[in-house]
Amino acid sequence: MLKRCAAFLFLVFAAFAAVRAEEKTYDFASLPAEEFLRCVRRAPSGETWALMSGTATHRRSGARAIQDSIRIGMRFTPQRILAQLTFAGNEQYELGQTFTEPPVFTQEVRAPDPEKTRLSLYGVAASDLTLGFLYRKLIREEKPDSVKTVSCRVFLLDGGNDDYVRVWISDEYLFPLKAHWFKTLPEESGGEPYRELELGGFRKENDYYVVKELLLFGPDWRTRIEFDRTDAGSASEKAPADLFLDEPDAGGAS
Repeated sequence: MLKRCAAFLFLVFAAFAAVRAEEKTYDFASLPAEEFLRCVRRAPSGETWALMSGTATHRRSGARAIQDSIRIGMRFTPQRILAQLTFAGNEQYELGQTFTEPPVFTQEVRAPDPEKTRLSLYGVAASDLTLGFLYRKLIREEKPDSVKTVSCRVFLLDGGNDDYVRVWISDEYLFPLKAHWFKTLPEESGGEPYRELELGGFRKENDYYVVKELLLFGPDWRTRIEFDRTDAGSASEKAPADLFLDEPDAGGAS
């Protein structure tokens, strides 16, 4: 029978996300838009965790490439998601996502000054790694499309920062595969996004699927995040002792 990814564990990228496969029980493609999004956003049925670490590489026209370490620890409960992002070894973000109706956007419990962070140089927002854009208000559903042969429903959401985000979500796995950000409504900006995000692939860890690569693009830049260490499990499978770090390490930039 067909499988689907239910109750995804956001990573990042924010997250990046770990998901357990379950039997497909009905046709999500036929659901009304709001009901479909409620299924995408719904809370996990049990407690789970995920840990991912790797490197981020940023290339910009006319400049040398830069690279930094990235690490994300996440704990998921039926009430909320807790995530800790450590970037370049010494920038630490604590994120929280509660499951409410209507949905509430990802909250930054603790974060450095955004104007002084190295993460911002990469064109990345911490809430990208928890897929926080999924919790924005629905503006409209658009024409169905596909991403790498995967059938998707496409939604335009209020980006919340005087912008808009168009999201491609698999109508089988209920997982976002691509997102485009616009300064104005797409029809007013010629359909050209100022920022793009794509999920580059998944890796199976203990019956969960964890994102292994995240790609972001702008007019003259490109960022690639690769996770070479990924782990995930349920509450019965003890989480690593270092799931959350007490203090960021020194260094990490290159």
